[in-house]
Amino acid sequence: MVVEKAGSSPPKPVGDRCPQQHKPLLPVKKSKQQVSDGFTVKAMMKNTVVRGPPLAGAFKERPTKPTAFRKFYERGDFPIALEHDTKGNKIAWK
Repeated sequence: MVVEKAGSSPPKPVGDRCPQQHKPLLPVKKSKQQVSDGFTVKAMMKNTVVRGPPLAGAFKERPTKPTAFRKFYERGDFPIALEHDTKGNKIAWK
């Protein structure tokens, strides 16, 4: 009969040192996630998903209103005038 020394066998991997625990074969209840607003008591509960803030619309394209410059430009009247001065001529916007 061959007797082995205590430390001569190769070490087992770390995961195999603990016996595996068997889970019960009964069906497990899945908890449903509930949705709530932020900064409420419900938001701190388990299985809660916090709804994000609503869109502010800052980057939404808005229609532009016609300006006085556009009115003058479309009818062909460039909205400038020449100011005749002793120092020279200047452009004055209408």
